[in-house]
Amino acid sequence: MKSPILPLGLLLLLAAGMVSLASAADPKDSGTDAQKLASEWLERLGEKGLVLDKALEDHGFTVTHANSAVGRITKFQFQQPGWWLSFSFRGELSPDTPIKTLEKKFWHVSLNQLPTPGLDLPGWEVRPQTPTSSFEEGFEILSYGDGKIKIRIRTDFFALYGRDPSILVPADAPSPPGSYFQIRKKFPLDLTLEAPFTFP
Repeated sequence: MKSPILPLGLLLLLAAGMVSLASAADPKDSGTDAQKLASEWLERLGEKGLVLDKALEDHGFTVTHANSAVGRITKFQFQQPGWWLSFSFRGELSPDTPIKTLEKKFWHVSLNQLPTPGLDLPGWEVRPQTPTSSFEEGFEILSYGDGKIKIRIRTDFFALYGRDPSILVPADAPSPPGSYFQIRKKFPLDLTLEAPFTFP
C-alpha cells in the first residue's frame, strides 16, 4: 500500500510547526466530530446557560392586530436571519400604552429560533420544551416607549441532535415511533433584546 503523498508546500509548513494535520481537517466533515464539538459547546454553557444580549437600531418588531381565540390581540413579531420571536397581548394596544397595562395584558411568547454561537453544527438544533414553542412564564418587559421595546426572556431550552423535523414533540418527551433524539441537553436561556417597533 502506497503512503499518501503530501504537497511540498504542506510538508514545509508541517516541518516548520505552523500547521497540523488535525487543524487542517474540516471539523464538520463527520458526525462524530460534530457531536464532539457540540459536547464541548454544551459543557461551556455551565450553570449560567446561554446568555444573549442584543440591541438593534434599524430593524425591529412589526406590530399587528388580529383576532384570536381570546379576542383581539396585539402581536409583536421579530424575524431576522437566525431569529424568530413573537409575543402577544390581549386587546388592541397602542404605542402609548402604559407598561403596566402591557404587563397585565401579556398573553404568551413564541420563540422558534435564536442564534446559538458555537452550535452551528450538522444535525444540531435548539428549541424550547413545548412543541408549539409558546410559553407564558419567564417573559419580562424592561422598557417601552419612544418607539422602542426592551424585553427579557428566561426559560429552559434544549440542544437536540437527531430529531425527525417532521414530527413535533416536546423536547423532553418520550420519542414517538419514527422520531428520536440521540442527545438532549437542557440548559437555561437568558435573552435580552432591545429593538424599535412599528405599529400599522
